[in-house]
Amino acid sequence: MRGHLRAALLAAATAALAAALAAAPLTASADDSFTQRPPDCEPGSICGYTGYGFTGETIHLPAGAGCVTPKAPLRSIANTYGSPGIPAAALLYSGPGCTGSVIDNAGQEEAIPYLIPDAQSVMLAW
Repeated sequence: MRGHLRAALLAAATAALAAALAAAPLTASADDSFTQRPPDCEPGSICGYTGYGFTGETIHLPAGAGCVTPKAPLRSIANTYGSPGIPAAALLYSGPGCTGSVIDNAGQEEAIPYLIPDAQSVMLAW
């Protein structure tokens, strides 16, 4: 029963997020905090955060390292690899050792302020 309730709540939250994103403007202003690189993530880096909205401890993730299980679950992530150059990507998983379901992915110059559920591991690729 708890599993069904959790699945229903997750589905409702996902639907609400999709509706909010669909209603959001397609352009972002220069002062939009979600379009800017988090201040402690240097260009050419992938940074995971233990808190939502790029807060908490910063965990630097090595691009191209394969599957990494960070010392703490990630609740937000930023990928500051830009172009030109080799694109780096981070695929986020719900379980350790890149198991469980794929939560999201952070491609080149993407930042995800809220990972729900928390990411337990990350596949880092070039």
